[in-house]
Amino acid sequence: MSSPTLNESQPKVWRRILSLKSEGCAAAGLGELAKRLADLGFVPNERVCVLRRSWWKGGALVVQVGNATFALRDSEAACIELAA
Repeated sequence: MSSPTLNESQPKVWRRILSLKSEGCAAAGLGELAKRLADLGFVPNERVCVLRRSWWKGGALVVQVGNATFALRDSEAACIELAA
């Protein structure tokens, strides 16, 4: 069974990051994306929360990781696996 991803997370629920996944991720250039996400603080065991979602399907998510807030594309959030 695969772990849930950040784009599947319910808003206002704090979770822990398990890993940045490489398979089944729709974003192009995953190595580059994983490095960028890690540089922003999306690293294993860090707390993360979806604060808001765009009103259209597949739109951006407003996400808090640690004390920082970012907007992520749905495809970028799909690359972040969460602990069950």
